Amino acid sequence: MIGAVGQIRSGYGQYAGWTKEQQDAEISRLGEQSTDWYEELFQNSVSNSHYLSLSGGSDKTSYYVSLGYAKNNGLVKKTDYERYNINSKLDLKPSRRLKIGIQLDLSMQESNGASLNVDPFKYAYFANPYERTFNADGSYAADNTYHTFRRVNGATAMSEPENGFNIIRELNETSSQSKNLSAQAIATLSYNILDNLSFEGLASYSYTDNHTDNINGSGTYAAWLDRPFDPSFTSKRTYGSITQTSAYNTSYNLRGHFHYSNTFADDHYVSALAGAEIRGAYAKSIFEKRYGYDPVTGNSAFPVYPEGSDVDYSTLLAYAKIIDGLSGQSREKTTFASFYLSLDYVLKNRYILSVTGRTDGSNNFGSDEQFNPTGSVGLSWNVDQESFFQSLKPVFSTLSVRTALGYTGNINKSVYPQLVMDYSNYFRNTGDTFLRIGDIRNAPNPRLRWEKTRDMKVSVDMGFLNDRIRLQGELYDRRTRDAVSSVPVVYTTGFSSQTFNTSELLNQGAELTVSATAFSNRDWRVTLSANLAWNRNKLLKYTPTVVSMFNENYEGYPLGSIISGRVKGIDPKHGIYIYEVRPDVEMTTDTDRRKSNNYAFYLGTSSAPTNGGYSVSVGYKRLTLSMGGSFSWGGKILNNVNCPISYASLDRGSAIESVPTQENDLYTNYLNVTKDRVNRWTPDNPIVNAYPRIIDAYGDRLGLDDYMVTSDNITRASMMEDVSYFKLGSILLSYSMDYTWLKRAFINSIVLSAGVSNVFTITDYDGIDPETPGAVYPQPRTYSMGLSVNF
Repeated sequence: MIGAVGQIRSGYGQYAGWTKEQQDAEISRLGEQSTDWYEELFQNSVSNSHYLSLSGGSDKTSYYVSLGYAKNNGLVKKTDYERYNINSKLDLKPSRRLKIGIQLDLSMQESNGASLNVDPFKYAYFANPYERTFNADGSYAADNTYHTFRRVNGATAMSEPENGFNIIRELNETSSQSKNLSAQAIATLSYNILDNLSFEGLASYSYTDNHTDNINGSGTYAAWLDRPFDPSFTSKRTYGSITQTSAYNTSYNLRGHFHYSNTFADDHYVSALAGAEIRGAYAKSIFEKRYGYDPVTGNSAFPVYPEGSDVDYSTLLAYAKIIDGLSGQSREKTTFASFYLSLDYVLKNRYILSVTGRTDGSNNFGSDEQFNPTGSVGLSWNVDQESFFQSLKPVFSTLSVRTALGYTGNINKSVYPQLVMDYSNYFRNTGDTFLRIGDIRNAPNPRLRWEKTRDMKVSVDMGFLNDRIRLQGELYDRRTRDAVSSVPVVYTTGFSSQTFNTSELLNQGAELTVSATAFSNRDWRVTLSANLAWNRNKLLKYTPTVVSMFNENYEGYPLGSIISGRVKGIDPKHGIYIYEVRPDVEMTTDTDRRKSNNYAFYLGTSSAPTNGGYSVSVGYKRLTLSMGGSFSWGGKILNNVNCPISYASLDRGSAIESVPTQENDLYTNYLNVTKDRVNRWTPDNPIVNAYPRIIDAYGDRLGLDDYMVTSDNITRASMMEDVSYFKLGSILLSYSMDYTWLKRAFINSIVLSAGVSNVFTITDYDGIDPETPGAVYPQPRTYSMGLSVNF
């Protein structure tokens, strides 16, 4: 049965026994209902923010204090957050040689929303428009299609609550509240031991405290799905719940170094720095879940098994296991130690040599691999300081050439070198003894070490016409070695894979930035800027746990590669997509026609190789108009917004007929689809410029896979789209009032502003936003107004 019409025509459930006239009338009534689920679930967000800052001081002391408040109503209804923050800074100069800085920051944030177990954006995308939010009497109307596909088509499925599923009820009767407090203190010290030698130090400490409450009302679908004490499909009992989490994080950082600088014989400048740093972090979280929660009193009454249940000892152990799993805690501690140095030498302000070195140690690795030495060397030539360059001025005003080579390290925190046991949140009870339960998920590797990256770059910085035009360009070559990946191992080890430092990745690219003051006089000013970046990456070495060229990561190709088929169009005889055969393949048998590798081509990458941005500012006296945006070219995605249901949802075993793509699947039409889906190939209308034919996987066998490939590895190419775009990201208009009359009111400046963001996008992408493709939250268009007053 497909959708409500299928239920009505087949006499399913509430429609049993209906006459043809009654069925027609009900279908007509549903056709008159057109619920805009985006309108029902989302809202125009209104936000406001206010800031007040005070600053002042003297030669010996200066201070700065800033107060802030922000309120934002979210895009999803029933969501919002508030934030308060205080930032303060005090700088002291007790003596000519000593400087002390103290900074204190405090922020509080509270956010509210619904504790949904259904993605609201995906629901709005697929929910049928003939479903209603409320009945005529004001009660919640049950959605008769979104969660009923398996049940109405005869598959085993969990029954629905007596009141059905209604997403508006989920918004209103579930909640998620989070309260966050963070504080940070930073102290800096600078002491000139000698005129050319100083000590500089920093000490910081931060604390973050977070509390969350997630509540599911007893009448919600979220509560219906969360009933561990009622495993039977026949039970109708529901109970609300609350999940509470408390977590805090602390971190510290201590850093100190000696700095020496001096100039010799007017031409030689030397700067040397050497120091050390230690830092660490500790995190702890505690969670608790209570069923039978009453939001009025805040109390809870845990449900027991229904009266008459066969409760034996094993049932009691199962109950105890559920209770044990309702609370627990986690802890994590990390520490680092670093030692570093740098040396700069400048000759005649023309030639610059920079050398850095450091070694970092982490408790994430074994003792032999804890420290990772890195460093860099750079050369710079200020060509504009040469005597021959003076004849090129003012056409060429500045010119610098730089080159650098460096090594850095990275920690993959998802893996550990030790044999780590993950404890479960329940115990095994053997009489009077409770034994801890745990499992070892990863094979140990004592040689696990830092990931290392070598970076080489050459850059040029040029200025023209007294720097009215500036040009910056850079070429880089970045190679990462010892990247962590999982490698298959023999099963006799007790594991199927183990993490090793085996992979290598190459990144190469170029970046170009241009900025110009196009026009400037007493009243007018026009400035322009643009940047362009091109990058290519390649996975040089990679051993996956499952070897397949259709993985996103495949040796010899970029990360995020899309390897699939090249669509030639719709076959006019059979109504499904046909695909280009590789030129190096000879097709002689039916097996050849069905083999995916014979149709595989590299189609592109999900990471666009070319990106950039631009900005334009036009000013007239006290009025300024600014515009900016971005562009991207060459990115590809498989724009297959997966429908929550398909023929595979029925669990009927092997399909009788292969279904090449979601577009062919009859059963996806159980939920909402785009209007143009009616324009498709049929035996009576064999068009090839629309959607392919509909196929019932459990209907009559058509034998389509005897003629052409139907593997998803190839057919998914029909969903591929180019997500290149050009976007005007923002427009801001500001006006600065005349100071001559403001000073009478002891006001230094008043600036009024109005702006809009996400103005428009030019793209061939069929979805909502090429920057966030798929059934996800798109970037909203926002309008803003601002007032800034400086006393």
